[in-house]
Amino acid sequence: MNRFWHRVGHRGAPSSYPANTLKSFAQAIEMGCTMVECDIRQSLDGVLVLAHDESVKDTQGQEYVLAEWTAERLHALDLGAGQGVPTLEELVHLVQGRCALMADMKCEGGGVEEKVIEKLAPLTVEAKLVPGAGVESRKRFQAIDPTLPLSLSLNLLEGKQLEQEDWLEWVVSLKVQAVTWQYPLLTSKRVQGLQDRGLKVFAWTVDDYEVMRQMRVLGVDGIISNRTEWLCELA
Repeated sequence: MNRFWHRVGHRGAPSSYPANTLKSFAQAIEMGCTMVECDIRQSLDGVLVLAHDESVKDTQGQEYVLAEWTAERLHALDLGAGQGVPTLEELVHLVQGRCALMADMKCEGGGVEEKVIEKLAPLTVEAKLVPGAGVESRKRFQAIDPTLPLSLSLNLLEGKQLEQEDWLEWVVSLKVQAVTWQYPLLTSKRVQGLQDRGLKVFAWTVDDYEVMRQMRVLGVDGIISNRTEWLCELA
């Protein structure tokens, strides 16, 4: 229970401001999050922007497909609270020296891995983590920058792979530095096994206070949550 763990604001503090916006991330930091999680996509002009889905809606209900608009136009939208779609570069500037950044990949290939490495370069190795990349994307990241910390993401459906006896050796063989797993996949045995092999363990997305407490008992290295106000109260 005394092991250091990250309070990870899922897309910032979405209960306070629109998710994946600069105000949302800033609020999460102010509340005490030691890491914020964002989602990476590309705009029409190839800029790395932050949004979970392929499109966003402004306060008027107008939908904008990210790949069809420039980063400048997306930035000028009002998604709520006067916030538009930010760039990864802006978020890196915001968090630098303040908290760590978990940059979840929602796109891959076409040179995007090189762009991500470049934009995350100002952060120390300890202050960044990249989950969400597929098999080929992870290989590209590892070839370009072997020092970049990567995380294997698994949801409940993908977690069937963990039913195999050699699941731990499979995870280790991927040469990732962490796992980000949907929290029901995490058991004491799995957490301990992963940590014994030098991997960090992050649980997502935990929006129930009692489940947060359970994850703390398991000794995970980080809890990802939309309820940052509860997360930052947890001992």
